[in-house]
Amino acid sequence: MKFRSSKKVFIHVDCDSFFAECEILKNPTLNDKYVIVWDEIVLACNYKTKAFWINTWTPIWQVKKILKNMWEYLPSDHDYYSFISSKMMEFLEKNTLSIEPFSIDEAFCEVTWLAEMNKLSLEDYILKLQKDIITYVWVPVSIWVSTTRIKAKIFSKLNKPRWIFIDTWNSLEVYKTLNIAIVPFIGPSMRNKLKYKCSNVYDFLNLWYWYLNKNIWKNACDLWLELSWVNSYTVKKNKISKSISRGRSFNKNITNNKDFIYSQMLINFNYLYEEFTIKKYELKKVTIFFRDKEKITTLFHHNLWYHTYLRSDILKIVQSLFLNNYSSDTLYRSTWVVFSNLKKQDFHQINLFEKRYIKSDRNLDLINTINSINKKFNVHKISFWSDLLEKKFSSKLWIRK
Repeated sequence: MKFRSSKKVFIHVDCDSFFAECEILKNPTLNDKYVIVWDEIVLACNYKTKAFWINTWTPIWQVKKILKNMWEYLPSDHDYYSFISSKMMEFLEKNTLSIEPFSIDEAFCEVTWLAEMNKLSLEDYILKLQKDIITYVWVPVSIWVSTTRIKAKIFSKLNKPRWIFIDTWNSLEVYKTLNIAIVPFIGPSMRNKLKYKCSNVYDFLNLWYWYLNKNIWKNACDLWLELSWVNSYTVKKNKISKSISRGRSFNKNITNNKDFIYSQMLINFNYLYEEFTIKKYELKKVTIFFRDKEKITTLFHHNLWYHTYLRSDILKIVQSLFLNNYSSDTLYRSTWVVFSNLKKQDFHQINLFEKRYIKSDRNLDLINTINSINKKFNVHKISFWSDLLEKKFSSKLWIRK
């Protein structure tokens, strides 16, 4: 039976010690310390801590026994991790041909002809992409390259952090060093069926296709094809993002000017709300971020007890978070707005205590019209503006000159 070998180029992008690196990003003073994010067990730790053979799932009692009082205890902050994750996915979506998120800190992307387009070798292009991701997202990543997604994924345990690996025909010897358990979707049940046939990826590749088809069925066959240079697997995309965000950095104008910082926050909000309405989302949580001169990030949340898409409600939350948490004694370098706990808009029977869409239809029509005009002319000439500093919370139309 003949199969057509893939001529595409896929990359698997994986953040290194993602949760721990996010905490270091939030507080750079942790950079040279033993950082552990935990909740009864270790959820993540930085590579300085991993040198003591401490890894994910290590019990906390064992950590205390090894590191004594030298480690930094940090509870998990999944809202912040989702924010950084959305930044990475947003960057990859803009800079690759396609993106298929695999988890909060990793994704498959197609980059088939992008190296040639940039007049770079594949290795130089991947190194440039890796550097750009670190610059934009602020967390280190490793990248593995192959002609299929699963082949790129199986190298993900090699030589992290900040590593790149490009698969070639000469990589067959590497397969002998990779345990069969490293292949995604080969779980205990399948490994039990294969234990007398193969122990590593190289042995799995040398199994007969029809043996797998008869004894282990389709999943094993698809994995075998992927590892044999044939595209047969596609990541199922989530229909709804966990969160969406927009940010603005003003590094060359680090300031504590309240008017300026709020104007940047509001620009973020307007761009984000446009995306929010185009995708027909509702939210239940709003978050704003401040990043100060020392690159320390602080975030502030507001949780609603119902989902909404009402611009006036969401804007008031952003305004309130800004007014309550802005400090004139701090110099700021960037701001972000995040919408999370999303779902698609629906129009159900409201209850007595729920403020919903009764007066919003006309406003939503206006917003959709504005979005259509901006999209048609490929500029953001028309938007909303709100006069926060005079504490007037009513929105009005604002046309940029």
